[in-house]
Amino acid sequence: MIPIRAAILLCLAAALGLAPGASANSGKGDEKGGAYVRIEPITVNLFDLSQYLQIALSAKGGSPEAAARLVERMPMVRHALILLLSSQHSEEILTPKGKTMLLDKLKKAINGAIKLDGHDGVEDVVMESFIVQ
Repeated sequence: MIPIRAAILLCLAAALGLAPGASANSGKGDEKGGAYVRIEPITVNLFDLSQYLQIALSAKGGSPEAAARLVERMPMVRHALILLLSSQHSEEILTPKGKTMLLDKLKKAINGAIKLDGHDGVEDVVMESFIVQ
């Protein structure tokens, strides 16, 4: 059962277009109740300042409460992601292995921002777009 505060946040997020919405499950939770929350695109200069990265992500909450907390703390989540992404080197994140490692770092940064661990917090992060120029 979702606490009243979380239910209110999810309703507010739906009205603002921030509600959980996934490509595979159309915003519905899986058997554990998790849902994807879209994170608006982020654009940062990479570490060497000669290139920039634009990335759009969705994060899957391990529970409805985790998804609600992700929506509630979105400014802190975006802050943590900007700090992480702007410290990256383009040659590291352009390889398939580099992207996989980046996704793991992103998940850890998001869970740190929402103050939950991987078991209770975000269990998956997917890229919707990834552009380095």
